[in-house]
Amino acid sequence: MLGRQALKLNKDLISSTFAILATVLFASGNAAAAASCELVAFPDFPEVKLSSVTQESAPAPHCKVSGVIGPEIHFELLLPDSWNGKFVMGGGGGFVGSVMNTSLMFGSLQAGYATVGTDTGHQGHPLDASWAHNNLERLVNFGHQAVHRTAVTAKAMTRAYYQTDIVRSYFTGCSRGGGQGLMAAQRYPEDFDGIVAGAPAFNWAPGLAALATRVNQAMYPDPNNLQQAVVGPTEQELIESSYLAMCDAQDGIQDGILNDPRQCKFDVATLLCKDKKTDHCLSQEQLAAVKVIYDGPKDSNGNALFYGFPFGGETALGGWPRWLTGGLKYQEDLSEFQGGVDVGEFEAPVAPSAFFGFGNGIMQYFVYNDPNWSYQGYDFDTLRRDSERVAETLNATDPDLSTFRERGGKLIIYSGWSDAAAPGLAVVGYYDDVLANDRTAAKDVRLFMMPGVEHCFGGPGPSFVNYLTEIDKWMEKGNAPDQVTAYWLDENFQPSGSRLVCAYPEVAKYDGKGDTRDADSFSCVSPDRRE
Repeated sequence: MLGRQALKLNKDLISSTFAILATVLFASGNAAAAASCELVAFPDFPEVKLSSVTQESAPAPHCKVSGVIGPEIHFELLLPDSWNGKFVMGGGGGFVGSVMNTSLMFGSLQAGYATVGTDTGHQGHPLDASWAHNNLERLVNFGHQAVHRTAVTAKAMTRAYYQTDIVRSYFTGCSRGGGQGLMAAQRYPEDFDGIVAGAPAFNWAPGLAALATRVNQAMYPDPNNLQQAVVGPTEQELIESSYLAMCDAQDGIQDGILNDPRQCKFDVATLLCKDKKTDHCLSQEQLAAVKVIYDGPKDSNGNALFYGFPFGGETALGGWPRWLTGGLKYQEDLSEFQGGVDVGEFEAPVAPSAFFGFGNGIMQYFVYNDPNWSYQGYDFDTLRRDSERVAETLNATDPDLSTFRERGGKLIIYSGWSDAAAPGLAVVGYYDDVLANDRTAAKDVRLFMMPGVEHCFGGPGPSFVNYLTEIDKWMEKGNAPDQVTAYWLDENFQPSGSRLVCAYPEVAKYDGKGDTRDADSFSCVSPDRRE
């Protein structure tokens, strides 16, 4: 059940992640002395207005610079007193709407990075897209321009403050932030040396627009009745327990985690009720709704519009109940639907699930620019054509990363297999497209698919990896990461077990002995050596 408990969990996780960093190593270079934290330390920059410059003490001593680029791109630049010579920009989540910097979850400031975040040029709750109505400039800012302008401005201010050049420039983000990272690599390849793109929302239209809208049609056929989805908690538990009974032990460990859910051949149609509806079967309407989630959206002719979801996350707090099904009956609100994303003082729109808000927001304000647009009766047949204009602005689907790579750029992509917001299959699909475009891209691009992990983090699988450390080590040492160690967190948000996560397509295989919550008990093997 969602609500205040989930909200508190996310806030606690953010604040306590910094303690974890004492045991999960991060890299930092030689410290540089700080300049005077005053307005006069910064020269005038075109179309930049600084609103405040203050000395702060937590979570590490730093100079905080707040300002606006152009009419309404707000940013906050944090300049540590003990600078490591490097810069990192942190991405946002959802529709953004307030200054967000998710690099702080990796302890970027404590590690000595100068770091910046932006609201991408508008103010509002990250589940509310009404700011885009009749405002093309805001849409372009959200799509790509705000991150670029903020990065260029913040790096210039960093150089002016420390009176020396920046050694390395990075970007880290997840969800919308992951999409921002891919957009930077594709459209602005000179902005960052290394990029981490987690669970990227990179295909907004027709991709996510079609997926969310089709799920909303299936789960809430009457858009005025939002109390409970067609598929409720009982059915979600039935589905999850059924495929786990068949597939959980396929990887040699029975732990409620599918190492690669694509290997599970369970047919959800076997759960169809033979007679009257009970708690142990699915009605025809429920089965059809579930198939929308797993099969993905199609137009009226059966043509696929985007990826569906693999098995995973059906019952978890941050899985289906938050993103796909939900219901006003089961949750107080969606004030904080994604951990690490600060919603400020903005009130969440009324929505039974996060997809309900996102699907309607994209279609009403991005694609059709009509607040009264409704998914009821919509057939998707013209969606590709109707979304062409906005796709050019929002989508980061270009597989050609050659310019970024020619500059020495490195890219880490990661996603949870149990992600119920950005389908892991879509992330794998983009990576496959990158390699199909140029097989040598594997030298500079790594994908990590994380078993049992929900959107960005959380879930039954180990989800904490300091990817800022990983991209920095790659840039500094020149060795591409073939594996990373992911950590479970205990009730005090301290590391409580670990497991290997392997660079795709390799998978982590249990060695047959040792603690299954110890990364040393696993090895990375090619997919054909799973057994």
